[in-house]
Amino acid sequence: MAQLHWILVANGAHARLFERRSFTEPLVEMTDWVDPAGRMSARETERAPLGQSLAGRAGLAPRADLKQLHRSAFAQDLAAHLREAVLNQRMKQLALIVSNPFMGELLAHLDASVLKVLCAQHVLDLTSLSLSDLDQRLRTDFRL
Repeated sequence: MAQLHWILVANGAHARLFERRSFTEPLVEMTDWVDPAGRMSARETERAPLGQSLAGRAGLAPRADLKQLHRSAFAQDLAAHLREAVLNQRMKQLALIVSNPFMGELLAHLDASVLKVLCAQHVLDLTSLSLSDLDQRLRTDFRL
């Protein structure tokens, strides 16, 4: 029976999901997510000046970092997709190759069912590699 090993390669704005049925079979790309809000520059995510806070002192109201909010929402979406796949038994093992600090954000949103099938996690951004380069790197460096 096939192993159904999934590999998620991601950063805060881009994620690619791959499947490998066995170590001898090629890597197959299943899904590619791009979060356009996650690629926004700091200038694009700045808010209007804060003005007066309730305490009457300018600039003391808490600021929400919009880029962080988008990154968190992206992590939640990925975690929901992985949870649904585990519940429907579409994968048996999961490996995460995720950039820092997005790895922590993603892990915070994964539930126990997904963590149970997690077999490897590496903090690294490989989202820009071609399929053949990624396949080679996963085999040689991570035995995935």
